[in-house]
Amino acid sequence: MMRLFDIKTNILPRIDPNCDSISESLNYLKGFKNRNLEKICSSPNFFDVGKNNLSDILIDLQKEASKLENFDIPEIFSSVIYPINTNIVEFNNFITINNSNFIMCKFPTFGIPANFYEKLRYLINNNYLPIITNIVYSPLGKNKKILNDLFELGCLFDIDINDFFEFKNKSAAKIIKFLENQNSIITVSGFNKIIELEKSFERFSKQTGLERDKLEHKYCWSNPNLIINY
Repeated sequence: MMRLFDIKTNILPRIDPNCDSISESLNYLKGFKNRNLEKICSSPNFFDVGKNNLSDILIDLQKEASKLENFDIPEIFSSVIYPINTNIVEFNNFITINNSNFIMCKFPTFGIPANFYEKLRYLINNNYLPIITNIVYSPLGKNKKILNDLFELGCLFDIDINDFFEFKNKSAAKIIKFLENQNSIITVSGFNKIIELEKSFERFSKQTGLERDKLEHKYCWSNPNLIINY
């Protein structure tokens, strides 16, 4: 049986898109558990969080789930995705993945942020380890020199498998193969949105060249576990 840990999920009621109530959040969580997602990380976008206390919301969700008979949900961890086009260097307190040194970052889908090297260097100089989650669909993704520079700077990459199938970007598989050969991929995420996981993992493996066992056991389980304990 598969054991999976999705490092990037949207389950926060009235914060995450397509999640309007606690009841809806609980239904998502139950579905995750039924598909062998033993652990997840709640990862809202920084712009959506506002002044909400994420820890309190997650505690409330877990309390509501505990009131329901035979209602199992995954173990939940917390993080926030920080867009690189924000003024990161002026932030004081970051919400990292389970309070580890790993921090989720995201480039915009269109355009290239000014001074992005400076912003990522700021994080690294302050002992954070950036995981960039959407480089495949950023304009920078096709530039192998920049991908290599980001890796050498200290960044790692998360690949969203659901986006891979949804966007059907012709260059995506080539970019993923390059990142894999560079040993710069740390996680594969987004499979919480996929119903037929076995078939989707097989397709993803064939189209990208990522080994099937490595995809499941390393990128979707062991590496996320290492991250939350780092």
